[in-house]
Amino acid sequence: MPFVSPVDVQLDEDDRTVVQPDVLIVCDRSKFQNGRVFGAPDFVVEVLSPSTSKKDSRLKLYKYGEAGVREYWMIDPNRKTIVVYDFENSDIPSIYSFDDKVPVSIWDKQCVIDFSRIYHDISFLYD
Repeated sequence: MPFVSPVDVQLDEDDRTVVQPDVLIVCDRSKFQNGRVFGAPDFVVEVLSPSTSKKDSRLKLYKYGEAGVREYWMIDPNRKTIVVYDFENSDIPSIYSFDDKVPVSIWDKQCVIDFSRIYHDISFLYD
């Protein structure tokens, strides 16, 4: 189940860590209850901005990894990069450019996002 913000995600059981990722995918439908996600999504995307960059690349990176998110992407429109953390397979991130096709690891890399096509359609926002 794909979602876009705003959707509350309660990462842990104690109701203290609630986040709203920009984009998320939840493969277990039972995690979606009463308009919110309980537990770690399988896939999370955050689009970095000057006001959220540090929080997304440090605090949320840590929280998502600890909670059991399988894959975390940080998209930086200013640098035209995608930093991909495949928590299931490596602690080292992969870095892609907006010219690349980026494989989605939670689907065994059978799904690929072509950022050159996406950027072509939205480049006027950043030029």
